[in-house]
Parts: sequence; structure tokens; C-alpha cells
Amino acid sequence: MIFDTTFNGGLRLLVESTAATDVAAVGVWYNRGSRDEPAHLAGATHIIEHMLFKGTERLSASQIARRFDAMGGLINAFTERETMGIHATIPMSGFIEAAHILTDMITAARFDPEEFKREILVIENEITASLDDVEEVAADAFAQRYWGSHPLGRSIGGTPEDVKNKDRDQVFSFYQNHFQGKPHLITIAGGLTPDLIMQAFEPLLNVTTEYPQNVKPNTPLLHGPSYHGLSSQYVQVYYALPGPDHINDNDYYALEVANAALGDAMGSRLFQKLREELGLCYTIYSSPNLFRDCSLFSVYGTCAVTHAEELIKRIHEEITTIKIKGLTEEEIQHAKSHVAGMITIAAQDVEYKMRRLARQALYKSTIMTTQESIQKIDAIELSDIQKSMDLFFQSSPVLFSAGPKSAEKRITRCIEQILHSNRENKRTAHYDK
Repeated sequence: MIFDTTFNGGLRLLVESTAATDVAAVGVWYNRGSRDEPAHLAGATHIIEHMLFKGTERLSASQIARRFDAMGGLINAFTERETMGIHATIPMSGFIEAAHILTDMITAARFDPEEFKREILVIENEITASLDDVEEVAADAFAQRYWGSHPLGRSIGGTPEDVKNKDRDQVFSFYQNHFQGKPHLITIAGGLTPDLIMQAFEPLLNVTTEYPQNVKPNTPLLHGPSYHGLSSQYVQVYYALPGPDHINDNDYYALEVANAALGDAMGSRLFQKLREELGLCYTIYSSPNLFRDCSLFSVYGTCAVTHAEELIKRIHEEITTIKIKGLTEEEIQHAKSHVAGMITIAAQDVEYKMRRLARQALYKSTIMTTQESIQKIDAIELSDIQKSMDLFFQSSPVLFSAGPKSAEKRITRCIEQILHSNRENKRTAHYDK
């Protein structure tokens, strides 16, 4: 059973009561992320996320950490392109205290100047370390290629230079204007009553939330080359299909099943064909990427340099085949069972339930229990799958690779040949009509 209410100031509270559990999970969510930062404050949201843990008017950083340790709880936070969230999993006996600490963190973070300086060094180290992770570097390069100068194309945490030059007062002002006591959503799962929860979070219930103004990107912007040189011994491949501004609930669940059939499960077509049968790659998977006002469906793979061109061609061939012939009934039934089973297993975890509520609310979806979602999946038919995939198949693909500089010319040539062939096929199909 899900309790759903929105208070006068705009804060939404979602509670999924779970019987027979002594654990509660709570999340406090902001419908703001790195895309909502002005250029001169790139990386500020990630800095604010860190500073929430560095002390309040009532508690020091060490007291926050030790109080969660003492109750046996876990607290963490993250920043994404459209979201910043702070969440905790605790024994139910510690819920009231956890709620008070979380409230304190988001309403009274001190941003002590000395703590700010130290944390900037920590964040610089975090970002610099990520530059040694070729997958992260390639993902950021693809985002920049796809979105160009739009904020969605920036690295979530900013560059080391962005962080190094941040002024404490500017970041604190950004926190006060957009984050301090202004969460958009609280989601909770566990054996707790709504009355108890509202009492615990009472100081937040009448605050006025405000939503960022979207600057909708053109889809895609496509700035820059289709290859990024890396100090790496293997190649990372991206194959993306731009989609609509928003995916409705019916198409979302159909797309989840289609994704499982295409590349998000070990029995999926891409995994079985390209990895298991042909041995072209180590990693291969697909994923829908849904934002407030745009979407894309992408395939990602990693392989040896010698296999890169073949992998790119084979991905394109498989996507084209599915576009023309569709997925089989057997593939769809297998994928439906997989998705429903994964939801059933994950639903045993209160943190999953709490995060799931947040995902539905932040994407403006209908709030469903896990059982309602499984029923929705069971009702999906082959025609629903094709309809959801056609939302993306109407677009021309965007291809991008990252790897050794020595492979750039031939992989770029391969990408150009595929895109040229695709344009010719579309032109021919148009004339045939």
C-alpha cells in the first residue's frame, strides 16, 4: 500500500508500508542536477552534496557519521544530471533520529570555510581519479559529443579546473537559493506509518519548493568528432538512437521488456550473438536513457581494437534486423519473465522500494506497487514492444567510439560508412513509397 500526498509548499511524500521488516529506507530528493547549473557554477551541485555531510549548526561532520554508525545505519548521497539525493537505510528504531539528522543536513548545513577548502581537495582528487577510469572518460566524451554545449553534455562533477576555482560564497548562495530546506520529494519504505513520518519530518512539510527552468536541447546536437582518443588497449563503442521528449507509462514498461530482450540480460540477443556466439566483445548491453524533456536508447560495448569495426557493424546489423523484423514472441516472453523476476527479487529490499518510488515520481510516472508493475508487464504484447521501439527507430543512429589514437582513422571510416549506408537506405525507402 502506497501513501501519496503533496503538501501546500509543493513537497511530495511517498510511503510504501512494508510488513514484517525491522528496516526502513528514506530518501530526500531534489529535482535538480548538473544540467540545472549555470556555466560558471558547473560542479556546484556535487560540491553541495558533499558539504551536506560536513557539519550543521547543531552537529559536526564526525557527529553525523558517528550517529548513523551507532544506530547501525548507512547514509549516502549522489548527484546526477537531473537529480541530487541523500538517502539512508536504518533499523526502524533509529528512524526518528535519522529523520532529524537528515532534516538538519538539508536545512542548516554550515559550509564552514575551512571544511569547504578541505572538501574541494577531496573532490578534486575524486575527479582526477576518475580520469584514470577510461569508461568514465569515454562516457563523458560521448555525452559531450551527443549534447554539445548543452548542460547535459557536461561532466556531472565538473572538471578539476571547475572545482578548483569555486568560490565558497557563490556555492553557499546557490545552496541557499535552490537547496536549503527545499527538497521536492521524500520517499520511504518500511514498517512505518505516515503519521509517524510526517511528525519526524514536520519542519520540511510546509516549505516552498521550486523547480528549475528547463532549457530543452536539440536532439542530438552532435558537436565534435565521432572518435575520442584514450590511453587504452581496447575500444568502447556507443550506438545511440534519439527518442521522444517523454515516454508514457505504457511505453516505459514495454521499453523495459524490449531492452531486456535486446541487450540488458544474459539471454538477450546482443549478448548471445555478439559475445557468446561471435566472441567480439567482453561487455555489451543496451539501456534507455530518459530525461525530463528528451530521451535516447543506447547500446554500449567494449572490445579489442582488432574487433572494433566488426562489433560496430554487427550492432548496426542487429538493430536494423529488429527494426525491420521485430523481436520474436519467444524473446518477448523470456524478457517479460526476466523483468518481472528481477522486480520480485529486488522488492525484498526496502532501499530498492524507496528508490523505485523516487524514480517514478521524479519522472512524473504513475505510482505503482511492485505487484501492479508486474501485472503491467504481464499484459504487454508484441505490438506494444514494437510501438515502444518505433519511438526510437524513427531516428538515425548516432555512433561514437573511444580508444587508442592509432585506431581512430579506420574506426571513424567504419562509422562514416555505416551512417552513409543508412542515409542511402532511408532515401531509397522514401523513393519506394
